[in-house]
Amino acid sequence: MLSIAWMMFLLFFPACLGLLWQVIEGDELSTQVLALGILLLCVDQARMAVVDLVQVAKAQQQIPDARLKRFYAATVSTIALELLGFYTATLWLGWGSIVILLSQVWFNLWAGIQLSTAEKVTIQTWGIPQRIPVLGADAIALVLVSLWMLKIAPLAIAIGLLGLVVLYGWMKYGLSTKSVGEASR
Repeated sequence: MLSIAWMMFLLFFPACLGLLWQVIEGDELSTQVLALGILLLCVDQARMAVVDLVQVAKAQQQIPDARLKRFYAATVSTIALELLGFYTATLWLGWGSIVILLSQVWFNLWAGIQLSTAEKVTIQTWGIPQRIPVLGADAIALVLVSLWMLKIAPLAIAIGLLGLVVLYGWMKYGLSTKSVGEASR
């Protein structure tokens, strides 16, 4: 687990620094606000990359289930897309944000299961119908980022997107009684 955590830290940390630079030195307030939201999301997704990879490793050791191979492929490909998006966002915030959001849609369409390794490894079928609220939030965020890129009320939209990220974090970490192993992207 420690090696996975270090690997994810090394992969995500430079993108976090680039986003932090945009928060501090962004040319417009709307850019700084949106960069802050994407920075918070970057930290969360780095953590989730570790959680998901560790969960898959534990599950593969304990349960021979073919669905784990698909979940692993979904996780690794999502991490790659997220990294592409976060690094792109350090240069082109809007386009990077779109890639990041599309990576979330990708994961939620392809994962197919939800893992829990809190006490005992459990695999629960978790298809598209169960993920509709998350996919809906992703769709709203994609529309908002597109409007931000078109410069339609950019500050209001950036504040709204930051609010969505904060709400997401609050629901995920503040309200949840789930253990770390049950969190989802």
